[in-house]
Order: sequence, then structure tokens, then C-alpha cells
Amino acid sequence: MTRRERYVVIFLALFTVFSTVIPLSCDDYVPNGEETITSTTTTTTTTTTTQPSPSKTTAPTPSTSVTSGPDVTTEPSSTYVTPVFPVGEIYNDISPAVVSVRVSIPATSLYNKRDEIFSGLLIDESGLIITTYSLMERAIDYRGNLLRNASISIFVNGMPKAFPATLVGYHSSTDLALLKIVNPDKLVFRAAPLAKDPAFYVGMQVASIGYPPMTVSTGGLTMGYVTSIYRKTFEEDGAPLGLIETSISTMPIYAGSPLVNAKGEVVAIVSGYLKRIYVQNQGYAVPSTIVANVVNRIQYDANGSMMRKAALGITVLNDDDTLAMMEMYGYPNGLFVSTVVPESAAYTAGLNQGDILLTLNGESMELVQDLMLFLEEQAIGTLVEIVIYRPSEDKTLTLTTYLLEEKP
Repeated sequence: MTRRERYVVIFLALFTVFSTVIPLSCDDYVPNGEETITSTTTTTTTTTTTQPSPSKTTAPTPSTSVTSGPDVTTEPSSTYVTPVFPVGEIYNDISPAVVSVRVSIPATSLYNKRDEIFSGLLIDESGLIITTYSLMERAIDYRGNLLRNASISIFVNGMPKAFPATLVGYHSSTDLALLKIVNPDKLVFRAAPLAKDPAFYVGMQVASIGYPPMTVSTGGLTMGYVTSIYRKTFEEDGAPLGLIETSISTMPIYAGSPLVNAKGEVVAIVSGYLKRIYVQNQGYAVPSTIVANVVNRIQYDANGSMMRKAALGITVLNDDDTLAMMEMYGYPNGLFVSTVVPESAAYTAGLNQGDILLTLNGESMELVQDLMLFLEEQAIGTLVEIVIYRPSEDKTLTLTTYLLEEKP
């Protein structure tokens, strides 16, 4: 055998050996993960044998379904899912309780005779209606009664004729009025209760359901979102006030209509006080908790328990928000004046929205309760010295006024 032939034989022998050894060395690998890899060292073997089987942690392929074991999700469990808004169902449930209010206002030395038409909500089967106050304001005299020759008519869904109604009372600060259908036949009306403690948040979807105008056969539904939530304020007697702002523009005919959430709850009443609306595509509504409080107060006063009280004519921010504002802007301790009632004692004295009320007749005003206690002890006509800090002018002012009678 030549040298060349010996090299060929050796090459073939080596090729045969490698062809046999390499596949045998790969037999320890199990593609389906049923066994663990055998290691050549004790340390590595200990580590790998304590790991769970790869088949138990590998997600199934698209063609495989999982029928047992722990839930697997690609999203956090705390992810918020927007609830479905069953618009049609809610409209069908609430719209029978929505009424049309027509107030006929007689001519005066300042205005011609005219009608104001807006919406309202039946909150009691006997015919009790909550609605906006501002659109009927000119039909009410200085004593809080309807003007002579003024009248209120109520159009109820499904009823062929309008019902006469009376004014039970009103609350100008919240722009709410309470009406009662004259119901000698004791008819039972479809009513919608007010939500007792609704939650509001910016971006919350809401629907306004108003009574449509004469040219519309069915409808009055508008969808939108809560765009702002106002800080809670208080009147001088401690009664709470509040507003929410929505993307639903307020048309006069839909003022007084209910604002409804995705659960079908009446969470607010749309305000018709158009003077508040500085941007045309925004609207305002009074939360149902405030509405319920006003309804109770009006009914309480209507039962003959209303007393004459002295009033300054302001509303103030709640204590917690006031304290936060004092610390944020470095204002002196006092009460933040959120609104000034037109033609009130405070208005006559020259108080402005945004003033900080420091003292009344030398008494410090740092809490809402301080204002309440002070006015409870005062008589109508009392001369009051008012010390305020005006942030817009960065100075302290002293004003005087006589307390006037509290108005609804």
C-alpha cells in the first residue's frame, strides 16, 4: 500500500468515527423539554435540576388552548375598562320623567310679554319637579312669588294636554326651582330619583336628556364628558354648593334637564344660568347631592318654618381648599370669597370674587363656621365693618355695610 493510499484510509476512518460520535453526544438534548440537561459538574447539575420544567412555563402555541392552571394576561389586572354606556336603554328609562316647563311672563315696564320654555325632571310620582331657576326669574317678584298674571304649564310625555303648576320655592345660588303639578285627579307620574352619592371624574361619560321642542317628535339626547369639577363651596348658613362642567353645551330649551351616568343614575341637573357659560361649547350642572339638599330646604321653608335672617351675601370656599390656597399663594388666613350675590350687602360694600375675608367687626374669619356663628348672632340692618385682603391689588381694605335680609 502506498503512502497516499494509507492517508486515504486514515481519513475515511476518522470521518466514520466523527460521524458516529457527534449524533450520540446530541442524544441527551430533548426538544420537548421533558428532561433536564445532564451536566458534567456537580454544581451545574444541582442548579439545573431545581428549575421547573420548561414545558410548564412556555406559553402555548396559537393552535393550543389552555384549559387549566393560573390565568395569564398581557395587561395589568388593575387596568381600568370604560363601562359600556347603554344609551338607548337609559334614554327609554329616563325620558318619561323629563317634562317641558313653559312659564308665561307678563309684560312689565322693562320687558314685553313672553314665554320661557325649558326642561325639568319629575322626582316624585305626585308631580314634584326640579328645574332651573334663572329662566323663570323674571316671573318672580321681590317676595319670591309669581308675578300677577304669570303662569306655569307642564307638558308630560304621553299626556295630551298641559298641566298647571305652582312654584314651591327656589334657590338662586344653585339655580334651582321646585314646582308642583296641580293634580286634583291624583294621577301617578313616572319619576326618576336623584343619585344619592354619585362619583365624578374628569373624562366621565354623561348624557343629558331634555324635553324636545315642538318641531322634534322624539329626542332631546346629548352625549358628552365631564370636563371640570369645581371645588365645593358653602353658603353663609353652611349649606354646600357645587358645580360640574361638561362638554355638553347648554341650550335654553334643555336647561333643567337631568344629567345621567352610565348606570342610568340622575347625577346632576343641567344649569340654565347662561351668565356662567363663558365658552359656548361648555355647560354646567348641579350635582344630585346638592340638588337633594336644596329640595329638602325648599320643602322645609315652604312648610312655614322659614325665618328672617341677616345675610352678608357671599359664598366661600371650603376650609381644606382655602388652607391649601393660603399656603400655595402666601395669602393671609381668611375665607376665600367664591361668589358675591348681586344686590346683597356684600355687593353694596364692594366685595369681589377672589377677595380674602379677614374679619367682621373685629372677629377673625378663618373657618366657614366662624362666618356661620357671626351671622346667626346678627340682626337685619346691623352695621358691619369688613376687612379683606384683595390679591389682585395686593392690599388690605376696610369696607362697611348694613346686613340685609337673607334671600332664597
